[in-house]
Amino acid sequence: MEYEAVIGLEVHAQLLTASKAFCSCTTRFGNEPNTNTCPICQGMPGVLPVLNRKALEFTVKMAIACNCRINEISRFARKNYYYPDLPKNYQISQYELPVAEHGWLDVETGGEIRRIGITRIHMEEDAGKLIHDERKPISHVDLNRTGVPLTEIVSEPEIKD
Repeated sequence: MEYEAVIGLEVHAQLLTASKAFCSCTTRFGNEPNTNTCPICQGMPGVLPVLNRKALEFTVKMAIACNCRINEISRFARKNYYYPDLPKNYQISQYELPVAEHGWLDVETGGEIRRIGITRIHMEEDAGKLIHDERKPISHVDLNRTGVPLTEIVSEPEIKD
């Protein structure tokens, strides 16, 4: 029996915005650890997220570049994770109703053009960063990256050869 490797990709693209996906905290890197956070990106009780318009605009531009159908309605949901670099214990993401879906990209390989289907393009927020100290048996958590906007591009499993 012979097997053929067929690959689909999930690519996360960090968006170049001045603020995070659902709050006004800066996305600037290089600051002291845990200084680019607020009650919203920490998930404190009583706070509500507000979508970063620029992040949505970047995601729609990516969807247009990938020949996707832009959905008139999209929905965010909480994906529950229990990781030390995710202070809310959930990530705001999309699945059922993404920003866009049913697109394609033409790529050149070996002198021929191949069309790769794009299943969906959606937005989500990044997690924090675990920093492991190799000299000591401890790890540190930097939450500055928590909430940074991402666009996720999901291809069909059509990449082979």
